[in-house]
Amino acid sequence: MQTHGPKRVYTPQSLEFWFGKLEHDWERHFSDSQLEEGHRIYRDGEVRELELTASDAIIHRRIDKKDEYAVIEWNDAGVSVRSSSTDIALAHSLAVAGLHEIEELVADEISPLPDDAPPPAPAASTSAGNGVQHHGNGFGNGHAFANPPAAPVASRAPAASRRTPAGAAARAVSRTLILVFTTTADGLTFQANWINPDKKRVPALGQAAQAAGQGHATVSSSERAKLIGLAAYARKAHFAYNQVTGLYVLASVVEIPNFLRTTLPAWKKLFSVELDAQSGKLLQGTKEISVEAVATTRKGKTDGQGLDLRWIFKAGERMLTDEEVSLLTRKATSTMIIPDIGIVSLPVERLASISAWHRTAAEARSTGELSPYLIFSLYSDSRVKLTLSAELEAWRQNVLTATAANPTLPELLRPYQRRGVEWMHHLCDVGCHGLLADEMGLGKTLQVLTLLATRPLPDRSSIIVCPASVVPVWREEILRFYPHLAVDVLKTGNDFTTRKEPVIWLASYTQLRKHRPLLDKHEFGYAVLDEGQFIKNPDAKVTQTCFAIRARHRIVLTGTPLENRQLDLWSIFRFLLPGLLGTRVTFEASLNADRAGTLDRLRAQLAPFILRRTKNAVATELPQKVEIDLLCPLTDVQRSEYARICSEGLNRLGDDVGAAMREKSFGFLALLTRLRQVCCDPDMLPWLHAPLSDSGKITLLVEKLAEVIGSGHKVVIFSQFVMLLDRVRAALAESFPDLPRYELTGMTLDRLKPVQSFQGAEGAAVMLVSLKAAGTGITLHAADYVFLLDPWWNPAVEAQAVDRVHRIGQKSTVFVYRMVTAGTIEERIQALQASKKDLFNKVVGGLGGDFDLSRHFSSLHELVQLTTTQEETEQSS
Repeated sequence: MQTHGPKRVYTPQSLEFWFGKLEHDWERHFSDSQLEEGHRIYRDGEVRELELTASDAIIHRRIDKKDEYAVIEWNDAGVSVRSSSTDIALAHSLAVAGLHEIEELVADEISPLPDDAPPPAPAASTSAGNGVQHHGNGFGNGHAFANPPAAPVASRAPAASRRTPAGAAARAVSRTLILVFTTTADGLTFQANWINPDKKRVPALGQAAQAAGQGHATVSSSERAKLIGLAAYARKAHFAYNQVTGLYVLASVVEIPNFLRTTLPAWKKLFSVELDAQSGKLLQGTKEISVEAVATTRKGKTDGQGLDLRWIFKAGERMLTDEEVSLLTRKATSTMIIPDIGIVSLPVERLASISAWHRTAAEARSTGELSPYLIFSLYSDSRVKLTLSAELEAWRQNVLTATAANPTLPELLRPYQRRGVEWMHHLCDVGCHGLLADEMGLGKTLQVLTLLATRPLPDRSSIIVCPASVVPVWREEILRFYPHLAVDVLKTGNDFTTRKEPVIWLASYTQLRKHRPLLDKHEFGYAVLDEGQFIKNPDAKVTQTCFAIRARHRIVLTGTPLENRQLDLWSIFRFLLPGLLGTRVTFEASLNADRAGTLDRLRAQLAPFILRRTKNAVATELPQKVEIDLLCPLTDVQRSEYARICSEGLNRLGDDVGAAMREKSFGFLALLTRLRQVCCDPDMLPWLHAPLSDSGKITLLVEKLAEVIGSGHKVVIFSQFVMLLDRVRAALAESFPDLPRYELTGMTLDRLKPVQSFQGAEGAAVMLVSLKAAGTGITLHAADYVFLLDPWWNPAVEAQAVDRVHRIGQKSTVFVYRMVTAGTIEERIQALQASKKDLFNKVVGGLGGDFDLSRHFSSLHELVQLTTTQEETEQSS
């Protein structure tokens, strides 16, 4: 998905209108050239503004100080385009770009699917040598022997020299043909030479033979017969002939020993044979290459900098030279010839491990010299022996045991917060960087500020990057706990070049991206990424910008480091410890090849660099959190619409859930969204105008709120659908007209005002919050009741929202109600939540990974169909 972000102007009604239209195939209204140019305009981010109404869309771009507009109208007759440009093709291309932007907007606002995409299939590859294409079987081109080439042509004397007296050729003495065998890395080769009467040898074949043949006796018929016979024998023994060099080559390492033992003795009866000294080593059996990596710290450094890694390859006690190692790794085959050793083998998996190490080093060198943390690399496993110098082993043990002296810390810290600051101090001391993944509400902000205050780097500025909505929170926390720290906010006209003295820069992810060119010229003391899940996509521009930050110490904060895929975690550690998880391609390939084994190694490898505490484990002063699934009935209208949408969707998409996701993703998304909407409130469907009483969920919510509000409790109601929150607001106004109501969505400009008003309200009050707006920067612990109106695919997102209420400062037991319509897709989402929660625990507190719906559901029918559970619920209610 693109990240340039044009200005978007729309209403819920206009979004629904275009949502419905985009279910149709709009590309058929444009030519191929218009589609291609429109995609380029979209891809390059040239659209500046997108305005949607319930009948048309206006697209604006500015190129070379010239404004261009296109208006898309979609009615029963189809798509029509009007434009400020007289160039019709350009107008339609701009319309195509606009439709891509609308698709992205719709996906951003109501997409229920994780952004998973299956990895691409590896491409087959071949390598060539000596003019012969080699495949995995080592026998050369499969057609080489089915259609053998003609026998090599012997050299002949020039025409003038062939004018000899009659019978001279018949009286010519047949020369001896000697085969000179040489052992090379490409295989066993031999060259055919004539031994002249003067005992001199001359090439019998190839271009050299043509040159040597001038002035010498012509090739007699008997000699020519020898060459033809040699060609036949060579072909039978699987030698390949090179017409330029005149050499025969047996490239198959498997066949060479058998040729030397069995076939060559028979040849010696026909030809003279001369073997080089190395050929005897080819009969000594295959020698396995052992590999050892010897790691030391450069110049005796023990501060986590300057790793030297030396590879030692041995065949028995014989150590390979640099040239031989280069040949071994370049060949990249499990069995090959090293002339001075013989036939050697290096298992493919061991060679892959070495290659991965080299790619890891290249990844790490892109950010500076190699660091000793690479010894914790995923690929430092049993396939390669790793030996550490005494200094490096002591450093490793120090990293693992955290033996550094405890710093002096302020009394305001809770014990677990003190431990977190000590952990970050320790990582800084040993030259490493870490992920503080404490559960939401445990005070990660305070821990980081304490680190910056108690371990200052006075010679350089530091930078804290966070969502724009959280910048004021960081500033308030600094003023509250450490007012002596100098702080400034990165913005246009106020950047690293305008302030010379060291300061803590607060930067939103957006502002940092806008100031990307300045990062190459500045190195910071500390670089902190708050809400680190913002860089989960390694391809996004904001992620690439964060990768460009240079800092002495790097820290990432997040309560949800793994949202959908292990790649989220790879991206975070690409920022923290470049090279530790290898390249992205190698990382994903390892997961695909051996997921369970990779996760085990990953868990052990990352353990020293992740600190994860849950509230249940460390915040003993927090009251209990009680979570309850509240089953909601369907009204007759909901049941009818759900069944109809289900039937139409299955007819349109088929029953293969995997194929629907891959090939009809937009229609699949539309089906799931419509079903989830009807579970909440049928009025959310664009073709219905339903009273509040037609929503079983809203009706049940009002009933439960009557009990809660009557007791004077504060309530927070979460939903991902802003339209649903609007309907709940109407229901509250109708049923509880005097109840104070507050609201926080993505459209709220001043986030602090409703939060502070809710927190300070006397008695009962309700706060309506969209899940998207609840992710960062707010505290709602004045409430003790939470209602989650619609399940979300990722439990980490829900947990992050709930933790806005159940956090430090909460005095009462928190009751969390998940409102689930039984027997529907919402119930299936709950099952997925349990799966992803288990996954999250395995990776971070633990370590985990990706999922797609086809792994959980055998058919689309199983995912969406209304089940008897709902019917039983109806009968028992």
